[in-house]
Amino acid sequence: MKSDSKIKRFLSKDITLFVISLILAFAIWFVINANAETERNTTISNIPITIELPEELVEDGYEVFTTTELTASVEVSGNRLTVGSLNVNDIKIEALQRNPIIAPGPYTLDLSASKQGVKSNYNFVSGVTPSQIQVFVDKRKEVELNITNSVVCNVEKEGYYKNSWLSSNTVTISGPEAEVSAVDKVTVQGTLEGVVGETVNDKFDLVFLDKDGKELNLTYTKTSLNEVEVYLKPLPTLEVKLEIDTKNAPASHPKIKITPSKVKIAAEQEVLDRYYKDKKVVLDTLDFSTLTNKKTVVERDIRLENGCKLLSDSSTAKVSINLSGYDEKKLVINSFASENIDLKTYSVEFHNTSLEITVFGPSDVVDDITSADVICKVDFDGVSGDYYNSNDSFDLPFTFKLTNKYKDCWVYGEYIADVIVTKK
Repeated sequence: MKSDSKIKRFLSKDITLFVISLILAFAIWFVINANAETERNTTISNIPITIELPEELVEDGYEVFTTTELTASVEVSGNRLTVGSLNVNDIKIEALQRNPIIAPGPYTLDLSASKQGVKSNYNFVSGVTPSQIQVFVDKRKEVELNITNSVVCNVEKEGYYKNSWLSSNTVTISGPEAEVSAVDKVTVQGTLEGVVGETVNDKFDLVFLDKDGKELNLTYTKTSLNEVEVYLKPLPTLEVKLEIDTKNAPASHPKIKITPSKVKIAAEQEVLDRYYKDKKVVLDTLDFSTLTNKKTVVERDIRLENGCKLLSDSSTAKVSINLSGYDEKKLVINSFASENIDLKTYSVEFHNTSLEITVFGPSDVVDDITSADVICKVDFDGVSGDYYNSNDSFDLPFTFKLTNKYKDCWVYGEYIADVIVTKK
């Protein structure tokens, strides 16, 4: 107990506490300085790489393309305080050119590290990692390309269309002009097995081909997609006949030929049953007022209902008719009629005093036709009442009707009536 009291009395003295504190502070200072001066190695990573192109290339729009991030690392040695405080801003890594960059193309650049900033009390232990980088110098080009579905689709049953589609129909590629310009086609390739009544799908890598069909390795080009999903749902098929309606046609005329005469279509069974029970597709109307006495061939789009696919190399059909056996005759019409307007309430004034029309028909008939055999009229059906009592003239098409004796003739051309309608 006495010894404990002596220790307490010793420690309670101010001078004693001061001496102990001084000794501890010196010990801590000694340890810190001893450690600070200790040599230490460390690696500084993710240091940006500086690449300087000639000014004239930069002005012309050239830039540097790489396959990796433009960063590197370097190992340094120095005392713990200095090395521990280093960061990527204290070191500069430059890409040195073995050969001057004077034109577009690939280049190998050596990497070199140097100190920058106020910290210099350290050394580089080894070279830069990586020691070299591969780059491509060129102008940037970006294009959007269609993706061709070249996946081979198999269906377990005959009579079904291999209906397939892609999750994306286009891909955007961006990179060196020389590399991007070499791409002629983008496709997906492989095999997909279909099941009737179901939709199956799988992922396929994009394949980039040159104009000769050879696969390209796009080293420096970035793509918006690397793969796409290919979907397959087999659809039942149906062969349908192509037909065409006519307008202003003579009662009898040569046969109209449609090529192809039949096409095959595919759709869900309920769509085929709803729209194509009669197994035919009607093309846009053939108006004889547009035809003269010669052989004529026109094209018509093959229009299908929504959800239907045309299984044909062409989406159009050729419609041909030979009218070369008909003769032409000119007639002057001086009398015009009106229909679908209340002539007890309104009066119709024609600015056309006369009208010369062209009529085609069989040679043994058309010679005898006269203007009295042609009814020339204007149909006011659907004309807005705003046109009435406006005292302004407006245009409407003339329509023609031939008497039964000349039902095998037709009027060629479009004729416009200039009329004024006023209330009586």
